[in-house]
Amino acid sequence: MSTSRVFPESHLKDSTHPHYVSLSILDATTTNFSPTCATWIYDPPKDTHTVSTQQLVISLQKTLDAYPHWAGQLQYVSYNANGDHTQRFERLGVLYGAKSDPGVEVVIAQRPEIVSSFVPTAADREVGSGLWNPEETSLAELVPTASSLALHDLVHFEGLPAMMVQLTNFACGGLAIAIKLAHPLADAQSLMGFAHNWAAINRALITNEPLPSLCPIFEPEQLDRAALGNIDAPNPDPKLIEAARNLPLHRYDCWASLDGSPSFMAQLTKIPSELDSNTIILGKPLSWSEWDLTAPVSHYLVSFTVDEIKNMWEDASSNSEIRISRLDALLAHIWMLIIRARELSHDQQPIYLDVTLGLRSRLNPPLSENFVGSPIILGNVSTIGIQPIGKMALSIRSTLSKFNSSSIGPMLHELAFELSPNRLWNAFLGRRNTIVTSWLHLKTYEVDFGIGVP
Repeated sequence: MSTSRVFPESHLKDSTHPHYVSLSILDATTTNFSPTCATWIYDPPKDTHTVSTQQLVISLQKTLDAYPHWAGQLQYVSYNANGDHTQRFERLGVLYGAKSDPGVEVVIAQRPEIVSSFVPTAADREVGSGLWNPEETSLAELVPTASSLALHDLVHFEGLPAMMVQLTNFACGGLAIAIKLAHPLADAQSLMGFAHNWAAINRALITNEPLPSLCPIFEPEQLDRAALGNIDAPNPDPKLIEAARNLPLHRYDCWASLDGSPSFMAQLTKIPSELDSNTIILGKPLSWSEWDLTAPVSHYLVSFTVDEIKNMWEDASSNSEIRISRLDALLAHIWMLIIRARELSHDQQPIYLDVTLGLRSRLNPPLSENFVGSPIILGNVSTIGIQPIGKMALSIRSTLSKFNSSSIGPMLHELAFELSPNRLWNAFLGRRNTIVTSWLHLKTYEVDFGIGVP
């Protein structure tokens, strides 16, 4: 195994003109999210086109020319209590194009297995029950872990990369490509846009064709401009705060959650010394009692057939005048099974589905699909016990529809004035919460580096 740091080709030519960009209001709310990460596993090439790790590194550097900030230093801004909204506590920025850039960490590894023995094909995974336990193989070893990402612990960032890549060669000539990013710099859509761009550059190099023009948009201020009111004023607009509170969002207050917190979370419940604790009004504490840290955890990939999803959708939408999507129906079905497994079918307290929402298309004007960052929020859908699938699917659809261009503006205003983006949690774990995110329509299975799809 080898580890190195790589940089955009433009950085190698000139690192004397650094750039600093403040990240968006929403980027700052994802600092404590898990990294955005994906891994693709490829069979050995069947034709004359092969892909070496050396060439992949070259195409990576060329692709990074369009994403130079991903090789830069993700960091907290210098706190200025009297500054604009980008200078408030625990807001984020990225410095790039400097000699001190940490670069992108690239790990090149080898596996003694052949791909077919390491992981079953999609067809094999769907045989029988359609359940596959990834823990039966060493998938985690395909993801780079040599270093920590910047702000992985909400504290340290100096010299740490914001992006890591691992290229793993299998004994048969197969290949795994993993991309891992600090969440403030990239949500799933940003990562997938990069993956397709990197693949396109690599294909062009293989076939000696002109390199495609890449058009990612890294302008965090575009999102901030969607906030209503004056977000640089000393105080928020009470009417906009009231409007924001009408959205179905959890607002768990980490600083109000010391009692019952596990030891590894205790530090997060402390009000930072830079702030005046005497002026802070605490909110709703996290429900630690609902989260059993000793419960066993398993990871499964569950495959549904086209007919199964069609049947769910027909059942869910049969009596609804509002359009229910197939994803609404599938999520409702899975949520019902989880509630039943947790023995909450007849419980009389709220149960939540915390859904990750992309906001690019929900703004007016909408952000481009090529907008790079983390313009996402977690909305909460609630139910009491298990309801018919149609009612639960409708609840999901109705909740998501509340996040529109009219309601997001006040929400961004509220978040711009939040004392600390890391303080408020829009989701939680435990018996009463299920967190879901969707990578639909991102063409995850179509990333072709010139040797076919994974």
